[in-house]
Amino acid sequence: MSRSVRFLTVLSLCVLTMFAVSGPARAEEAPAAPPDLLLILDASGSMWGHIQGENKIVIARRVIKELVGELPEGSEVGLVAYGHRREGDCDDIETIAEIAALDKAAFTGKVEALNPKGKTPITKAVVAAFDNVRGRDDATTILLVSDGIETCGGDPCQAVRDAKASGIEFVMHVVGFDVAKEDVSQLECAAQAGGGLYFDAQNAEELSEALEAAAWAPPEIPDGRLSLKAVANGELTDVTVNVTDSETGEEIAGGRTYTSPDTNPRLLPLPDGVFDVRVKAVGMKGNIDRRFERIEIKDGSKVERQVDFSTGELAIGITRNGELSDATVRVFVAGTNEQVAGSRSYDHEKSNPAVFKLTSGDYDVEVRSVEISGDLRHRIEGITVDPRGRAERSHEFSSGTLKIGAIKDGDLVDVTTHIANAEGKAVAQGRTYTSEKTNPKTWEVVPGKYKVKVKAVRLEGKPSKEVEVTVEQGKTTEHMVDFGG
Repeated sequence: MSRSVRFLTVLSLCVLTMFAVSGPARAEEAPAAPPDLLLILDASGSMWGHIQGENKIVIARRVIKELVGELPEGSEVGLVAYGHRREGDCDDIETIAEIAALDKAAFTGKVEALNPKGKTPITKAVVAAFDNVRGRDDATTILLVSDGIETCGGDPCQAVRDAKASGIEFVMHVVGFDVAKEDVSQLECAAQAGGGLYFDAQNAEELSEALEAAAWAPPEIPDGRLSLKAVANGELTDVTVNVTDSETGEEIAGGRTYTSPDTNPRLLPLPDGVFDVRVKAVGMKGNIDRRFERIEIKDGSKVERQVDFSTGELAIGITRNGELSDATVRVFVAGTNEQVAGSRSYDHEKSNPAVFKLTSGDYDVEVRSVEISGDLRHRIEGITVDPRGRAERSHEFSSGTLKIGAIKDGDLVDVTTHIANAEGKAVAQGRTYTSEKTNPKTWEVVPGKYKVKVKAVRLEGKPSKEVEVTVEQGKTTEHMVDFGG
């Protein structure tokens, strides 16, 4: 489910909370018209960018036209745009339409006429929007749609705070349109400061969902709040937050903290209810999930939680017969097969032990020898990594060297070789050819007894022979199979 859909859900819940809907018989009490709406539209040059082969401005025009077409007659709607008249001008902001009774044809015509050219002066645009709603009797919903962050040096979040402090009655929602790869903390902060929600829209469908959700949401968001602070190693850290209904499992709200005190703690408006919260660290390795279950919001209460993703080190050393050895190392959340990190030790002190920086928690480690035939693995369980600590473990592999070749009448013979252990499990195979570099062929194997079957490739009748060999730790066992006489 997209974030836009999740926010549509929470806004629907907000409507239910506002009107105390108790069943189908109360449906007629839902608002017949949306609140007064002022749209701030990004018409900067970047809106000519493409999503699935279509210009973003073209998508925005179409989606806005669809939204306006669905609004009831008499709706109060206005429009502010920026970046649509001049290149490189941070003052290119225009009130296209004052908030007034909606003339659908005229309004959509003005949207269609927007021609993206310039910069992204978000702060000045929201200030212009506040001038439009200042002194209005009813609270106004302001909806900012932007495909990028401020490019004119302003601070939109502070501008929203100042407007709230001045007593202007509004709620502000923000849609980040195709900004998934950017740090949009300033946009999320502006939504949070405006008592609204942040929507992440990556395509036309999600943009449509976001605009519809925000346009019909009541301007009085419920008083209930979840405050989630995320830290790591004594500093604010970036996490995503997802809230679900504890009873139904339905996703209700979400957001991201980033590392700024403007958005960390992250404040999420919630109706009364019982919720589960999943917090996931961004850009970290290890057990990056934390969960809070059955958090209750009651009578518009504010609930505060803090999650700590402080890190420590996990060092895994690998040796074979007392020497540094090459192995793959995989790290799992303890008791699961959820891999959270991986590396390779090689046989050099710069990389052996293999060191991982992980969030604190419990882990299992699986090491697999690269040097020994037979898919040799070992699992080390229940390793605790403490915050700013270092957990060290090591594993010693044992092996011996097995060389198998073939001759006939003093000449090297090309054979295929299949090696099985005493239990009959295949361990290795290969081909000797007739070169002294490959005949005998060499394997590193676990000490023990083996059955070796060799089959001639080019000799008449392709004869085969089977021999038994014993390999001892640290020693070389060589056997040349003779196809002569």
